Amino acid sequence: MMLLENMSYVEVEAYLVEKDIVIVPVGSTEQHSPYGLIGTDFITAEAIAREVGRRLDIIVAPTINYGMSQHHMGFKGTVTLSPETMVRFIKDITQSFLDHGFRRIVFINGHGGNIEPVRTAFSQLKYENKKGIFEIISWFLLPEVQEIERDIFEDKNGLHATPSEVSITKYLRPEAFKTKPTEKKKITKNKIYFPLSREEFKKAYPDGRMESAPWLAKEKYGKLIIEEAVRAISSRIRGILKLKIL
Repeated sequence: MMLLENMSYVEVEAYLVEKDIVIVPVGSTEQHSPYGLIGTDFITAEAIAREVGRRLDIIVAPTINYGMSQHHMGFKGTVTLSPETMVRFIKDITQSFLDHGFRRIVFINGHGGNIEPVRTAFSQLKYENKKGIFEIISWFLLPEVQEIERDIFEDKNGLHATPSEVSITKYLRPEAFKTKPTEKKKITKNKIYFPLSREEFKKAYPDGRMESAPWLAKEKYGKLIIEEAVRAISSRIRGILKLKIL
């Protein structure tokens, strides 16, 4: 596995002679209900990104552990970047890789709130006429992953603090779940608008769950979901590698 944090600049120079792609895991630090870990989004993104990098022999950058999570700020422990800061942060990271000769920069994402800021950063770079392929792949939105989730959890996966992402973290960090609850609760499905402020979100979703049943999470499901996410993302990245940069 080629982790950027473990490499020297000489090794990066040698890599760039052969390849121009880098993978950047990005997640968030935010509540995932009483059932899930605050680090869920970056833990899942990092594990999936590193396995993709290992299989395809691609450099994986250090994980971005913070994201745009302002709507979760009503819950203690959440840390957020503002949308404006997130855009600038992603733009600066991407520009740094461009400066060194990377031309295919793929963010593997674990948090829905990151999607718009990351894409806005990409759009700003293109407005500034930067050459390259900038891509964000959100593992939880992959059709292949969603199909497995439907097979396992039927209509109970929901939108946040899902049994899918909790299963992955249970598989990766089982010790962290010894103190987490397991009892079933009512699943409420709201007709709600977005985006939401922290106050609006907590009124709509008092315990942090969004139409989900995280008590259904199991380690064995986490292993299956990771494998399918890695397989699907690897296929997409192979396609990115075949594209000609104009």
